[in-house]
Amino acid sequence: MITIEERIELHILKRMLNECTTKGRTVSLITGPGGAGKTELLSSFSGYAKNIGALVLSASGARSGQVHCLDVLAQLFRSIEPGAETGERIERLLSSRESDSRDSSLSVCAVDELTAILLEAAGGRPLVLAVDDAQYADPASLQALFLVLRRLATSPVVAVFTEWRIFSARPPLVLAEFIKQPYFHLLGLEPLSLGGVTDWLRQRRLAEASAERLAPSFLAATGGSPLLLQALFQDQRHGFDERDSGDGASVSMRGDVLIGDHFKVAVEACLHRWDPQLLDVARGLAVLGAPASAGVLVRLLKSEQRTVVEALNALAGAGLLRSGWFCHPAARAAALSGLDSEELAARYERTALLLHTDGALPSEVAERLVAAGGVAGRWSVDVLRNAAWQALREGNPSRAAEFLEVAHQACGDAQERAEVLGSLARVLWLGNPTAVTSLLVPLYALLEDGSLADRGIVALSTFLAWQGRADEAATVLEQVGAQEDEFDLTGAAELTLARQWIRWVVPLKGTDGADGATTANCIEEAAECESWSDLVKSAEQVLQCCRIADALPVTVLSALLVLTFDNRLDDAQRWCETLRPEAEAHQAVAWVAMLAAVQGLVAVRRGDLVDAERHSRRALTVMPQHNWGAALGLPLSCLVHATTAMGEMDEAERLVKEALPEVHRNPFWLHFLHARGRFYIESNRPYAALADFQACGRFLTGSILDLPNFVPWRSDLAEAWLRLDDSLSAKAVLADQLRLANVDDRRVRGRSLRIMAATLKNPARAFMLRDAVKVLLESGDRLELAIALADSSDAELACGHFSEFRLSAHQAKQMAKMCGAEPLYRRLQNSDGTEEPGDTQTVQKDIHRFALLSESERKVAALAVQGRSNREISQLLFITMSTVEQHLTKTYRKLGVSGRFGLPVELSLVGSLDH
Repeated sequence: MITIEERIELHILKRMLNECTTKGRTVSLITGPGGAGKTELLSSFSGYAKNIGALVLSASGARSGQVHCLDVLAQLFRSIEPGAETGERIERLLSSRESDSRDSSLSVCAVDELTAILLEAAGGRPLVLAVDDAQYADPASLQALFLVLRRLATSPVVAVFTEWRIFSARPPLVLAEFIKQPYFHLLGLEPLSLGGVTDWLRQRRLAEASAERLAPSFLAATGGSPLLLQALFQDQRHGFDERDSGDGASVSMRGDVLIGDHFKVAVEACLHRWDPQLLDVARGLAVLGAPASAGVLVRLLKSEQRTVVEALNALAGAGLLRSGWFCHPAARAAALSGLDSEELAARYERTALLLHTDGALPSEVAERLVAAGGVAGRWSVDVLRNAAWQALREGNPSRAAEFLEVAHQACGDAQERAEVLGSLARVLWLGNPTAVTSLLVPLYALLEDGSLADRGIVALSTFLAWQGRADEAATVLEQVGAQEDEFDLTGAAELTLARQWIRWVVPLKGTDGADGATTANCIEEAAECESWSDLVKSAEQVLQCCRIADALPVTVLSALLVLTFDNRLDDAQRWCETLRPEAEAHQAVAWVAMLAAVQGLVAVRRGDLVDAERHSRRALTVMPQHNWGAALGLPLSCLVHATTAMGEMDEAERLVKEALPEVHRNPFWLHFLHARGRFYIESNRPYAALADFQACGRFLTGSILDLPNFVPWRSDLAEAWLRLDDSLSAKAVLADQLRLANVDDRRVRGRSLRIMAATLKNPARAFMLRDAVKVLLESGDRLELAIALADSSDAELACGHFSEFRLSAHQAKQMAKMCGAEPLYRRLQNSDGTEEPGDTQTVQKDIHRFALLSESERKVAALAVQGRSNREISQLLFITMSTVEQHLTKTYRKLGVSGRFGLPVELSLVGSLDH
């Protein structure tokens, strides 16, 4: 494509002007869509005509000028710059009318005199009459101008009109007048093609490669409109720093286009300057928010089919639409500019109702209802709720919340409002539990007027409890006490777990927050009627029926913690892994953090320090501390436990110093006190540790939560007493620990035996440590097993049992390395006789020792040496526990050992080689 100074249409006009002195009058009509360059072409030609001495008279049609008679004609003649006498003649002639004329046309005499004035003004020079936007010219002016041109048949006159004929219903006045005349020329302008845009950019001093790279982006944004191309190019130059030259070379550095103010203003000016029906159609399309058929726009705008179709074609020709939609979002924004909020809301609401009537997707209707600002009627509530669940399934909880907020505004009755508000609260909780705070007051109001359903009451109670408002939560939960029998199984389980959560977050007796927590304390005292087995059943019930989008999150967390505190670590881990993909797909940040916190607690109790640190840190990263409410003690305590045992003392100290403010002194806070006490023990600060463990005992003793599987504070208190050389106190608390511990709680029993052994002298100490190791082998806690093996190796060495010492030391060292317990690993590394069993070559030399074992037996034995329980081995190898026991029995017999304790440590390396 060539520039405006060189394009073929300009050459044609120049030739017409040069030939008019011999051929007489010439008339040309320039047509094309808006922004195609018609005005620029006319201006260039007028400038050329003035330069060669022609008299150029210019006028422009305007929508406002159509109601003013002879407006265009007046513009032409007033640009003559006549003398005072001639000016008076022109004004007199323009004000004259035919006495019997209905269209206010000039008289014949007036036309003749105006023609004479033109000839006098030209003085023998070529005369150029330039009329821009002839489609807006008043008919009287065009009629008079046509009559004048008829009288100038032999004069050197060139009349050039530009016109954009948008609607076929309007007569083409200029074209109809001159189409059959031999002196008439029709020049059509079209938007630039991709090649034309490339040439256009190249002529702006862009390199060939840069022009070809940028041309598709320029064409996509402008539709090839020269007007929009120029505005877009100005934005590219304006977007560079002042140190840049701002020329084409700097534009070529960009890989894409920058949409700036020049482009936005150009689009907005075009839409508001062109025909108002174009703007109306553009606004209708913008409000619809997606490409739509002409039929939909006709119904939305209450217009005619032909008008809408022609307007869409005109907008596409002008470079604003492509494939029925705006070429750039800036064009859509420009279409909506100028509408006040009320009018825009009304348009969106009308569009939403139209789409709903046509059976559009709920999300499409809901988008318009949100844009309308919540002014829709009751018909929209179900649509918005369905759209919210669809948004949740697509992983967009923030959008779902917007839909539910609008639905809440449109609700007609209190019952419906309560349901929507409850859904909104659960959706907000997915991303930020603190956000639910703003809904507590309206939920309270619905509770007071009896509109809140039973499940809504339970939900409100859990929201309050999450924030540490246990007494209020308990008061709310009492509202469902009389109707408890009406719950289904899942509802009853949620109620049970909600009560359990309140027990975990109720302020501890003797603290500031406990003074007014009378109702919550009553719930705690009434807990004796609910056995732990009932809680486990409720936990399984809730988890089996759990759907992230509709579940009560606090009751689910309560269910997972019940399984964890009941030492059902495999079940808790399995449910976390089951729910996590759904939580991530829903972008449920709070759920992801909550599940990570439980996984961190499970990993701590398994002795998997690396996993514990990873999960707990993720929990506190995904959801900041201030959103954890009363449950912050859970992930924070696990992270302190993990970093301390891993030897990351600087990090553990930072966590301890930056710990939660002690405003939520609840049972979860005791987990943090327990973890901090462990940090003090490892930092050789036994008195500080003693204070924390005694605080745990002071708050828990005598309560229903004083169970070793919740916070095993007595064993740690005993260890602190031992650090202070008070074995009598240590024995006393350990005796209480063993008395309270469940027979099946091997983790607590094994740990208690290990610490109790420290109060004894050899050989009794060595015997008790062997018992501790046997118990811990079935506990699943590899860290505790590693510590017990390490202590056992020291005891065996002191007794002179060197083979047992080496075996225990090897196993302890391997366990410590697996767990990530770096301090314990360094301690064993520095001990005598704890050198590595040998490299791979040594193992290969000794592999004949295990030749009698089958492959399956070697795999099972290798995992057993690593400290895996029979349950864990069965799950890892996908075999039954009975099969595991059979393989181990055969292995013991073939290797001549009495049990797990006698299995050679090298088996784990052989198992690794086999794997």
